[in-house]
Amino acid sequence: MNGGMEDDDSRTGYANPPKEHRWKKGQSGNPRRQRAKPPESTVAMIDRLLAMPVHLTINGEAKKVTALEAIIFQLLQKEMSGNQQAARTLLKYREFASRNIKKKLEITFLDNPYTNALSSNSPRSAE
Repeated sequence: MNGGMEDDDSRTGYANPPKEHRWKKGQSGNPRRQRAKPPESTVAMIDRLLAMPVHLTINGEAKKVTALEAIIFQLLQKEMSGNQQAARTLLKYREFASRNIKKKLEITFLDNPYTNALSSNSPRSAE
């Protein structure tokens, strides 16, 4: 009745794979669930690169230091030789470091009935 035309499901060719190779209903196109890694952020890339070890020769002695230490050492050397741009850059690094230094965690206990009851039930010896 279909006038010699083949069934749409049995056709093969461009964009029509054979029926046995088509995806089953509910089948994932990524069976191992391996998702593409998100691109690394600029900050993470800078942190990674600055933490990488590099070889540095100081007074004929080879040392392995982080890239950041090598940069700071080179800036110090240039600053001591009178390079004003190196001095300004080093000053900016110092200001940045002093602003972003980690603060100590400070815990303050409130004097209320709950904390008093909690401290009176503690297994510590009486003071």
